[in-house]
Amino acid sequence: MIRRWSTLPLRVRLVTLGITALLVGFSIGGVTLMLVLHASLRHSVDDAATKTAHDIAGLLDNDKLPSRITTGRDTTIVQIYDTHGRYERGSLGADPLVPLLRDDELERAIHGEHFTVEGERANINTPVRATAVKTDKNIVIVGVAESEVGAVPKLAFGLTITLGVLAVAVGLALWWAVGWTLRPVEAARAKQRSFVADAAHELRSPLANMRTELEVAERIGATDDLICDLLTDVERLSRMTEDLLLLARMDDARRPHRPEGLDIGELLEVLVETYADARVPVSFSRPDTDVLVEADRDGLHRVFTNLIDNAVRHAETTVTVECLASESDVLIAICDDGPGIPLADRKRVFDRFTRLDDARGRNSGGTGLGLPIVAELVAAHRGSIQLWGERPNGLRAEVRLPRE
Repeated sequence: MIRRWSTLPLRVRLVTLGITALLVGFSIGGVTLMLVLHASLRHSVDDAATKTAHDIAGLLDNDKLPSRITTGRDTTIVQIYDTHGRYERGSLGADPLVPLLRDDELERAIHGEHFTVEGERANINTPVRATAVKTDKNIVIVGVAESEVGAVPKLAFGLTITLGVLAVAVGLALWWAVGWTLRPVEAARAKQRSFVADAAHELRSPLANMRTELEVAERIGATDDLICDLLTDVERLSRMTEDLLLLARMDDARRPHRPEGLDIGELLEVLVETYADARVPVSFSRPDTDVLVEADRDGLHRVFTNLIDNAVRHAETTVTVECLASESDVLIAICDDGPGIPLADRKRVFDRFTRLDDARGRNSGGTGLGLPIVAELVAAHRGSIQLWGERPNGLRAEVRLPRE
């Protein structure tokens, strides 16, 4: 049972627990209310019977009781007996042949007890609460119908219906509220499952290549290219592992790790110098003035490195890096004259492990994590990134960062 419960969706479990807690709480409250109300109404009926009995006894002692006894209510029955148990008179509807209290009940009632007796003794349809008072010459028995107390079961039935309707309404509200609250959690879990599945798939390919190469070398001997091929696969695995770790850290906290004041122009100039021996020239004209931003140096270095690497990998003849500053933000553009990215795919390429079927695919050395890492790091700096097509061909990646 516990195992089956744990396999239910989280939303179902939370709503079930909520409705169960509601039903238990309202049931306890309702039962308590019914018990208190029943006791209060019964106490009220007993007080009415006792007061009526004492009032009639007082009138008897003063010889002021009229011959026709009126109680003001049809649900109150009065029987007056002498001390020998002979019936003398009673209220309208009182049965002179059937006493409200039997002999054993009468003795106890005289000492202050109250009894619930069947209504047939008083010729009415509801139970009666009866008590008795003894004077020097008479015994006064008074019974009051429990019509008010009889309303408690009806109230309990009404509360049960109300509780059922309320439980349905609250259940629907909880189902919507929990679903709305868990929507980000479910999205994150789905994203995590997809990420793990994609990571396992991507890691399997280089591992399979390495295993195949090693098995072939074991059978026919190592070739001259074996070490080079294995190093290529190891490098790809290392790069992918680093990218996965970086994405995992960014999923935990979407903010720069070490923000500091830095000059974007200087950062780009130093970075572009490292591409002096790239397959195509990378050019950059540093702005005349310092372009200061508050950012994480390592994070931005990774952003621009990934973008320039992509541009160099796919460019035909050249890559250009631009930096334009305004009072509020900084625009950094990396342009290449390669095959570009179709308009329909320019948002999709920021999804993890996304590769296009053209020249920007797996064979070009990408892991499918470069642009997602760029998007995550730029978002952590409260910036934005957009891809534009260049004419006649190529791609322009624009990163916009706030200066403060």
